[in-house]
Amino acid sequence: MVNKFGSLSLQGKSIGKLTFAGRNLVGANADVAVAMLNLNNTLNTENVTPQAGFDFSMAFGTPLKLIDAKIIAGTARSNQRNGARVATKTGILLPMSDAKTDILPEEEYDAVFVSGKDKTPHGRVRSADAFDSHDLVLFRVTPNYKTDNRGEVARDDYDEPIISNYQFNFIQQSKSGDVGNDDNIVRILVDPAESERLQAGLKPGDKLVPQGLKFAFAGNDATDWTVYADTLVALDEKATEKPASNQNKATTNQADKAKG
Repeated sequence: MVNKFGSLSLQGKSIGKLTFAGRNLVGANADVAVAMLNLNNTLNTENVTPQAGFDFSMAFGTPLKLIDAKIIAGTARSNQRNGARVATKTGILLPMSDAKTDILPEEEYDAVFVSGKDKTPHGRVRSADAFDSHDLVLFRVTPNYKTDNRGEVARDDYDEPIISNYQFNFIQQSKSGDVGNDDNIVRILVDPAESERLQAGLKPGDKLVPQGLKFAFAGNDATDWTVYADTLVALDEKATEKPASNQNKATTNQADKAKG
């Protein structure tokens, strides 16, 4: 499977202000208890599977903080036969007065979790849980075409197909040659103008480091994750930098929007 990452660490405080709304049951068999949380004093909610022993009897509106959180692929209650999955959040929910913080340092959360066509930010995640950004070897670049409401390729005024983005396909070098691992392909989408600039001179085997990473949950039979990048930089240009800090500055401003 392409972009099969398992789970991504999520920085709870980057989601925004959380207050307790109630308990709900989710999952394929409706047997998983989650805490429903209002987000940023709005009618938007987040479901979080909390730690064992969490007190679901607390008062409505109790402020909480989320630490050591993860986004994982959960089974959808509907459309299970087609392999549909949903993004499920787990973590430790604590009173705001509790001094505990994330185990991971803040700079590790170097990418943005997004949704929708406009890539709305919903918090900061750790890209290293998905792949080592210095371990990517390019083997293919192909366009993705925009489709109309009939599912057909959209065309411009000159009857040329409209490209929505390009997919850069990579093998993870550290997993190359492992015949028992069919999940080592990483696909990263880049906007057309930047892609066309990047492609000049590229060849199979080039090592590129993504900048400004964004992760969106797909949860279909082909992949769990869609990955976007602002651009890609040759590995030799980034060799002296730490992997965890590569995208941090590029994505911090976008993630901050998720706080409201």
